[in-house]
Amino acid sequence: MTMRAGACLLSPAKAGEARLPSDDTETRRLAALGRYDIVGTPAEESFDRFARLAAHGLDMPIATVSFADASRHWLKAKVGTDLECMPRGTVFCEHTIGTDSPLVVPDAREDERFRDNPLVADFPHIRFYAGAPIITPDGYRIGSMCVLSPEPRAEFDASSRKFLTELAQSVMTELELRRLNREQAKVSADLAFWNRLSEAIADAANFDAALDHALACCAERAGAAICFLVAFHPAYRMLEYVKSHIAQDSDLADFDMTPWFAGHPVDTISFGAALVEGRMYDSGPMMDADPGPAYPRLRELVRAGIRRQVVHPFDLADRRFGLVLDFRSPAIAEETHGLILEFVARLTPLLLGRLREDALERANRALRTIHEATEAFAHATTAQAVFDAACRLAVETGGYNTCWVGLAQHDPEKSVSLAASAGRGTGYVAQLRLSWADVPNGRGPAGTAIRERRISRWRDIAVDPRFEPWRHKALASGFRSCISLPFGGAGIPAAGALTLYSSDPMAFGEEERDLLVELTANMTKALQAFTTRQERDDALMAHSMSERRIDRLLAATGVVLYALALHGDEAVLVDMSENIVDMLGYATGNIRGLDWWRNHVHPEDLPQAALGVPRTVESGQFVHRYRIRHQNGGYRWIHDEKTLQRDAAGNPVGIVGVWIDITERREAEEQIYRLAHIDPLTELPNRRLLNERLREVLIEARRTGVQGALLFIDLDRFKTINDMLGHSAGDSALRQAAQRLRQAVRAADTIARVGGDEFVVLIADAGSTVADAADHAATIARKMIDALTARPISIGEREYHLGASIGFTMFPKPDDTIDTLIREADTAMYQAKAGEADVVMFRQSMHLSIVARHAIEDEIRSALKAGRFEIWLQDQVELGGKPVGAEVLLRLRDRDGRIAVPSEFIGIAESSGLIVPLGRWLLREACALLARAHRDRPDWRLSVNVSPRQFRDPAFVTDVIAALDISGVPADRLTLEITENLLIRDTFEIARIMGILADRGVRFSVDDFGTGYSSLHYLRQLPIHEIKIDRGFIGQVPDDASSVAIVEAILAMARRLDLDVVAEGVETPEHVAFLKARGCPRMQGYFFACPIPVSEWLERSAHTPDAGVANARR
Repeated sequence: MTMRAGACLLSPAKAGEARLPSDDTETRRLAALGRYDIVGTPAEESFDRFARLAAHGLDMPIATVSFADASRHWLKAKVGTDLECMPRGTVFCEHTIGTDSPLVVPDAREDERFRDNPLVADFPHIRFYAGAPIITPDGYRIGSMCVLSPEPRAEFDASSRKFLTELAQSVMTELELRRLNREQAKVSADLAFWNRLSEAIADAANFDAALDHALACCAERAGAAICFLVAFHPAYRMLEYVKSHIAQDSDLADFDMTPWFAGHPVDTISFGAALVEGRMYDSGPMMDADPGPAYPRLRELVRAGIRRQVVHPFDLADRRFGLVLDFRSPAIAEETHGLILEFVARLTPLLLGRLREDALERANRALRTIHEATEAFAHATTAQAVFDAACRLAVETGGYNTCWVGLAQHDPEKSVSLAASAGRGTGYVAQLRLSWADVPNGRGPAGTAIRERRISRWRDIAVDPRFEPWRHKALASGFRSCISLPFGGAGIPAAGALTLYSSDPMAFGEEERDLLVELTANMTKALQAFTTRQERDDALMAHSMSERRIDRLLAATGVVLYALALHGDEAVLVDMSENIVDMLGYATGNIRGLDWWRNHVHPEDLPQAALGVPRTVESGQFVHRYRIRHQNGGYRWIHDEKTLQRDAAGNPVGIVGVWIDITERREAEEQIYRLAHIDPLTELPNRRLLNERLREVLIEARRTGVQGALLFIDLDRFKTINDMLGHSAGDSALRQAAQRLRQAVRAADTIARVGGDEFVVLIADAGSTVADAADHAATIARKMIDALTARPISIGEREYHLGASIGFTMFPKPDDTIDTLIREADTAMYQAKAGEADVVMFRQSMHLSIVARHAIEDEIRSALKAGRFEIWLQDQVELGGKPVGAEVLLRLRDRDGRIAVPSEFIGIAESSGLIVPLGRWLLREACALLARAHRDRPDWRLSVNVSPRQFRDPAFVTDVIAALDISGVPADRLTLEITENLLIRDTFEIARIMGILADRGVRFSVDDFGTGYSSLHYLRQLPIHEIKIDRGFIGQVPDDASSVAIVEAILAMARRLDLDVVAEGVETPEHVAFLKARGCPRMQGYFFACPIPVSEWLERSAHTPDAGVANARR
């Protein structure tokens, strides 16, 4: 039968019936449901099949999969009904999510809870209902898997209940897989974003365009309406707005920030003080439409609709910058600050690289300008021709926005007249009324350069107070920096100045400035060569001297210049700078045209290198890199940059090029690549190179359908060798193991070391079918195990045996990623290590163990933050039964109030590193408790367990001393319990740590004595005060002769070494009698007291401070 559309499967509850939970548990349950983003989504086959399976398997006409949000039960999948949702507070499903067990109603008419329900009394006359809750890994019931029928059923046996429960569990597994796939998609999207940003910055035409891309990407990443960059100029205590981006999809697209791009005093900007100090600034929600007169820029933003501002500082090329993000919403996502920090961390090196590339490009352009200007000056016949050529070449070849020549006049105003100009800012230059006198309009770049006969460089036009008279028009013309260079005249002042403007605030660096000085020097010489032959000769001599200066500059920089003449399709070498001998060892006389070049370029590089001339003719410029043979027979890497030369008619006539030796840089890059991609110990690929190859192989596998395999190998017994013999022996073992593993795989396969004793093998072509590929992968895995176990490895004069546990997974599968494949192989390896087999193939069901582990780790983090860890105590008594101390034990109270013992979470806390903050908290709480007890019982001691990872933490000693100092208790009242296995590794460092704390009075106890490290040497070498006999021995006395002998030997040894002894696990009168007869000084166990919470322990101690704790036994 089919339930009609529009009907509600369950009717609203009447007063007194099932009520909606309203406590914190419901809030957390709804949060757990929200993690899966399932409510309101369209039907999916992966869930529909569960409804069909339930209906078919249990022979029911109606089956549903539903999830309960705050107000309704929403049907994700259904059979036999057209319903979409049901209100909360209804009877059947609401009862189902109220318990962990299935709800079965054999006959609703006979059940007083449901007989009056309209769906029971009326159509569709539901009589039978069975439902199982859908429970998340952390225990929240978020929905139900249920079946219904109009016929009653007296029998719904255990197997049917189990089947329904397993279906509900399978639905939960599907949800988990769906969530994991969604998370992986986010990771992929993030990676694509960073790649897009890197490519955009690398491909940008210049640094200014790179900033445009960066700000646009940042606004997109953080969801900001406006993103802009400010620079801090400490010399002027000013902030400069450098660049801005307004999101196009924002209603602020028409917001005009043009007036902002100038200098602003730090005190007038809301985030100014924070940027000066280099700290992050967050305005918090800004609801006020008028923040006040102190911050006019902020007032404009708030009026435009901005409700929050975040600023993150960063340093770049010796300058402090601020990345400013403005948001329309006063609330921002919790992860926004982290996203911005990550963005700044990734952006800074990218921008720094662009700055260096742009600086090199500017220097190269300046060098080409000198070369072309030298030729132009030599052929000039008037001063005006020299000025015009200098300005034109500075703009066309040098790439500057504007260049102009000003001449010093000797009129009363000492004015500066405009002689020549070129570029986009000629209108700005024509309006200038300048002087070279020491007056306000004479203190600009040109006036200062002429008057003081020195270079006048201004890299802070937006904020430099000296530029105030011209700032507005200069910024409107796009100028951000300028330089003015004096020329001519033998004395003071100069005859004039060559002034250049750039839109790049980083322009005119030291190298670029020196080249421009060379340009003005050439210009000065050329000005004398216009009237007589002697002047012409002087000009030619200046030209020759300029060339020699260029040669000296080239020799100093290592750059080689050359010139090619173009004759049709042929290029002929016509000139090359003599410093080629320094670069390649050949004199210029030995270099005979391009045939020599072809014979000396590395054969592998020649096809690409030969494209240089035709590509330059096509595009005007071409840059490439190749190897060329040195006279000593080796090869040097050359950076070759070509620029096309044209005649007055625009026809190509030649090519000017530069060679830069980049051999050392290439070698450094190769070394960096090796360091970044090769494991230095085993010389195998590392995780980064493995990921790169796996990405390529995965793409190819998806394209061709060829099956691949990823194997994860963990060495067995390696840790024992490393701990016993030290790191050098461990390194030797790893090298030998790596060599054997490499020999066991094919040359086409990739084997990488990804961790301490962990290796991964990538088989790109394992077979054409999954079955064949899996067999091949298993064969390779067994071959590797055989290679390790066939013979022992040698370390020194001894031999040791290694083994391996191997897990593997197959690809391609839908939604495979690098991380999921490695995680699957790792999971399978842990199954192998747990004893399932030496080689285990990944199964989807293994995901559940990962989810469970992550859930426990999350629970530990949550408990630490929420204060749900508790201290419990178990008394230690002396021979007469009187309490003399206690051991501090840890308990975790979960969100539902259940108490978890350490065996359920300590292992994961240790492996995840959470044991360190957890142990630190435990020490402080224990010392505080000891301080309370010390007032009434100054002779009492408390014992606290310390894990190996916590003990080795660099801050451990500081943590212990801090806990003692804060509590004020004597250090000898605190006993730290450590395990024997801790003592076998790095004994010197362990002795140092124990010595520091023992000198303060802290006592040390060896826990579970007799079960770990077999050498007793440490009892004499280390400051041990106490040993605890393991409960495994105590539990066997007095019936087991071996245990009796061991306990008696430990007691005798302790007396000889003057050590205290505590026997653990004392639970019977026979245990007590045995230990008393042999003089065991202290005992601990359930015979005397169970572990109890601190509050109960303190209350009991207050009422019976001297009573034997045997009376408190439970």
